[in-house]
Amino acid sequence: MRVPCAVLVVLGAVAGALAGAEESQGQGGNLVRNGGFEEASPAAPPPGWAMWGAEAYKVPANYNRDTTRPHSGQACLRIHHPAGTNGYLVTHPGNAIRPVRDRQLTVSFWTRADQAGQTSFWLVAYESIAPYVDAPSPGRFTLDVGPDWREHRFTLVEGWDFLADRSRYLMLAFTASVAENEARTLWVDDVQVSDGPSPREGRLADLRELAIEPLPHRLTPGADALRVTLCPARHLRATTREAAGISFHRVSGWTGHPYSRDGDAYTLPPATEEAIRNLRLPMTRFYALGAEAYRLERALDHAADVCRRTGIPEDRCVLEFETQGATEKLPPERWADGVRHSLRAEYGFRHWEIANEPYLERPGTAFPTPDDYVAHVREVSRAIRAVHPQGQIGIGIRWPDERWGNRVLKAAAGCYDFVAAHHYAHIRDVHSQAFEAIALGENYAILEECLALNALLRHYNPDRTVYQLDTEWGMHSRGPNGEKADYVARNGNIVGVLHRAVRLIYYARENILRGAASWQMLNRAEAPGFGILEPRRPEERFMLYWLYYHVNRHLGDRVIGIEGTAPWYAPPEDRRGQGGRPGPMTPILATIDSRRGDLCAIVANGSWTLEVPFEMRLDGFRPGAVEAFSLSDDDPDRHPLLAQEEGFRTPLPVTLAIDAVTGTLPPRSISFLRLYPTPQTR
Repeated sequence: MRVPCAVLVVLGAVAGALAGAEESQGQGGNLVRNGGFEEASPAAPPPGWAMWGAEAYKVPANYNRDTTRPHSGQACLRIHHPAGTNGYLVTHPGNAIRPVRDRQLTVSFWTRADQAGQTSFWLVAYESIAPYVDAPSPGRFTLDVGPDWREHRFTLVEGWDFLADRSRYLMLAFTASVAENEARTLWVDDVQVSDGPSPREGRLADLRELAIEPLPHRLTPGADALRVTLCPARHLRATTREAAGISFHRVSGWTGHPYSRDGDAYTLPPATEEAIRNLRLPMTRFYALGAEAYRLERALDHAADVCRRTGIPEDRCVLEFETQGATEKLPPERWADGVRHSLRAEYGFRHWEIANEPYLERPGTAFPTPDDYVAHVREVSRAIRAVHPQGQIGIGIRWPDERWGNRVLKAAAGCYDFVAAHHYAHIRDVHSQAFEAIALGENYAILEECLALNALLRHYNPDRTVYQLDTEWGMHSRGPNGEKADYVARNGNIVGVLHRAVRLIYYARENILRGAASWQMLNRAEAPGFGILEPRRPEERFMLYWLYYHVNRHLGDRVIGIEGTAPWYAPPEDRRGQGGRPGPMTPILATIDSRRGDLCAIVANGSWTLEVPFEMRLDGFRPGAVEAFSLSDDDPDRHPLLAQEEGFRTPLPVTLAIDAVTGTLPPRSISFLRLYPTPQTR
């Protein structure tokens, strides 16, 4: 996850303080100023500490020095987290830790809380502070806390958990509650950071030293119109049609579908089953097959049955066996048993993903450290390959992240064939961030991260092809009052539709990954954030359903050349890195059906307010007829479950000439055009 930039301090004062901080690094002692909170001061927060994050949550009364019941000495730090807030405290950037290459940082502190539960500790990292430029965090950790003082200790090895040349400024961060809607008071004391020699040899690869492909936009900045030439005779590559998949939850999912919790009954209504079949899905994924209330082998039979009923190819279905939250791991021999059962039953499954999101690092996880996960991957990979040498083995990583990304890829190299990075766009606040930033800029930033990951895969696997299968992704943002992303309509209505449409255009066009299955097939009407279908209301469809329905009908087998200009999105300069990366306001994908000769174009308009005229010139293609329509909506808070597509889908008026098609893209729309060739061009 990209750490949000913060806005807080006067840069001149910070720069002066940093000069002294740099001199103190590597000299032993405590690298945190006032870690014991013994400096008597009426200031809130205490000296050496700073409120961080959104301005609305910077309430000094919630961060103060407390002389009641400290762990040691005369005082400790009190952090109060009111329900519905998202504030946190950091060590002051003027005293940021300046890590040194080939050293180990040891972080320790004590906590107690007014009630038992979980809090979070992490390290905010910046490449520079004046101005602020984000860098990968060395780690974020969930802590169990309670009414009694307890110690927490972490070691972070430079070169393995983070790179000092990139994460040049580190600040410790504390919050009193993981859940925004949960009130808690946390006390912290005796915060200590020391450094020492690294216990490890070697280093992770530095992405800045690798050859990373630039993100191909295929368009250049233009004025207020999209003007492109489509070149059907110039085939760029095969279309990545597997990019338009959708992920199931489990075979006995949280809605009780497609099988009941005990596995005894197939529960999908006929209309829902038919709706899935009509999506023409090229890919899907089930996880936690080995964690159902019945045997793994039976869960495999159910997964095969669902694929058969819905027309999803088994050889494009990724299966994961272990618990949903990576709280338990399945022994290697049980993995082998499951794969062996699949082969004996002559199922087509061949993609095996080891653990779902193993990187959560919370109490009770089966993988407390990246090394624990790597050891498991090695054992399970060996067991699977012994029974299925042609099987494709996948691992889960967090990206961009040095510990759970770079480090896992390096240590497990040779044991995996694909990587599932779950490229969710974690929007800080979908209700306040500009629509254009959500639909365009955030996508362009994530797509650049995907290309950086590809460079790392090539680096660590120079003699074999390793690829990405994004088995779970989507637009992800909490609500303004701390609502979970599942309950935020904007994750799944026109805002989320446009976000996914832009990603799908690039995924299908640029061969960035081999396939992707977005989250999630079956959902409840009251949790619409990621919904595709609601089994209790089988005649209705979420907005996202119609996006995938039409995308999969407008993907020819060959991507064709695109040349031209488009209006351009640029992040606002005054937001200090917020808003993602620049790129075209109207990204376009054009493909050809080599069998029928149809030319299909999918175009997004990522502006909330602007109509965009377009002209598509056709080089060597004589259109005989055209079908064109758009998906669009003008309510950013509409519930995305629709009784009918009418109203969401509207005709797109176009003018067809001998060698061109022209029209106007509606605001906040995804448009689909199918051009049928004349007999002379078939």
